[in-house]
Amino acid sequence: MGADRERIAFYISTLQMGGAERVISNLANGFCDKGWKVFMITENPDGKECYPLHPKVERVMLEAPENGSRLHKAAARITVLRRCVKELRVQVLVSFIGKANIRAVLATRFTKTKSIVSVRSAPAREYGTKVRRILAKVLFRFAEGAVFQTEEARDFFAPSVRRKAIVLMSPLHSDFIRPRFEGERKREIVTVGRLHKVKNHEMLIRAFAAVAPDYPDYVLKLYGDGDTKEKLAALIAELKMQDRVKLMGSCGQVAEAIGEAGIFVLSSDVEGMPNALLEAMALGLACVSTDCPCGGPRTVIKDGENGLLIPVGDTDALTRALRRIMDDPELEERLGVNAAKIKEDLEPKKVNQMWMDYIAQFMKA
Repeated sequence: MGADRERIAFYISTLQMGGAERVISNLANGFCDKGWKVFMITENPDGKECYPLHPKVERVMLEAPENGSRLHKAAARITVLRRCVKELRVQVLVSFIGKANIRAVLATRFTKTKSIVSVRSAPAREYGTKVRRILAKVLFRFAEGAVFQTEEARDFFAPSVRRKAIVLMSPLHSDFIRPRFEGERKREIVTVGRLHKVKNHEMLIRAFAAVAPDYPDYVLKLYGDGDTKEKLAALIAELKMQDRVKLMGSCGQVAEAIGEAGIFVLSSDVEGMPNALLEAMALGLACVSTDCPCGGPRTVIKDGENGLLIPVGDTDALTRALRRIMDDPELEERLGVNAAKIKEDLEPKKVNQMWMDYIAQFMKA
């Protein structure tokens, strides 16, 4: 296809810090590198945007209404988006996350623009209210395509959605395509992600506090920011772990920050396909993850081979997993070496091409 016929828009509410925001930016850049005409559509910015875009990606910020009832504002957002994709002559609109997916389907109905929705977390959480769940299950039938990160997420929806859907992984950012660090690793346990209750950092802190007296050279570092920061700081103080547990804040250079660490932990209660876990694996860290819905970690981790899986919310299991790795340097090394092989499956050009192949069929329709 000629580049002038490949007009694609990605739509997400914001490009602030978050896994989905990072992935959609990576995809937009990858499509642009392939010569597609790419638009990135978001709502009015309400904070610093964190992910750089290719210079040729055309940035569009919708002027979402701030006044009126909730229903009025929702309808106005859909109208503005509909007008936007028509003016841009977008052939395919790829939307990410929750309400953006719902708006995208409604905005493209009875237009020439094809809609592809992408669910990035466990659907029961992404569509956590009864109204949103009903809207998603009804409206996704009218989307031309759907992208999920796991089979479990796809199976949440009706056969009419599953038949046109595909399960696709996310491309790694180029920062994480690098040789594995082979020197002596730092005695650091790390995690990366928003400080939010669903991430269950409290369990990680308590598990580390339980093992810390027996491993005095280890520290725990939490990279990220969010609304549970004060609560976590209070817990750290309560456990008298201020010298051993560090809230590092947001980090723009994650690969450099954690690349030489010994252990990565994902303690979440629920995830889609956690980018932080994929990135830590690509860097070759020994990873411990909860086996959380909707099946992301168990899709990429073979327990005992390239990481360790533990039950959701099980502090004792996490404590045992940490001890197991800290007591066995050979296990730490083996898990890390095997984890790093994931780079072969998530190499950006390879994954971007899979997305392109799926989307291209709607360009032809």
